[in-house]
Amino acid sequence: MSRKYLNERWCVRCGREGPTPYLRDNWELFGVASSQEPSKAVLDIGCGNGRNTKFMQAQGFTNTAALDMVGDYGHKVVLGQETLPLLDNSVDIILANYIFMFLDIQEREQLVSELQRVARPGCHIMVELYPAKDSEASTKETMIALRDELLVALNSGQQWAVVRKTQERFIGRLAV
Repeated sequence: MSRKYLNERWCVRCGREGPTPYLRDNWELFGVASSQEPSKAVLDIGCGNGRNTKFMQAQGFTNTAALDMVGDYGHKVVLGQETLPLLDNSVDIILANYIFMFLDIQEREQLVSELQRVARPGCHIMVELYPAKDSEASTKETMIALRDELLVALNSGQQWAVVRKTQERFIGRLAV
């Protein structure tokens, strides 16, 4: 299944079932959901069919927000153009799986600014990329450059430490 986005780009991974392997293997880095403390707020941007949101809910994270440009799962938001419908400093975990390579530079800048606004101190972010032929990062080299661009952009005005990093993915944590 493919889903066509507003900017005429689409992600072939949107129709897959189950969480991304990177999320499945690394979600415990975010801490565990506990009935003794308020549920950590999870934001899944570019949620597609909701597979990562559903996985996090199954792990006990009940305070989730799913946003996508199509809107058939979660709330419809034009990522990189609209303000995220969330309060300042309200999110503990951001999942940005396979979205940034489909946004142009201005859209990426706007979305990073929004993520910085909603991130609570100590917030984790997971970013996954892949070289999609119809994206802003169509080769391995441009994808790595995009990953590095995002790390620099996140650190403009805030301090995000890299927890894990590969060529296609990273997990960061905002300073407390």
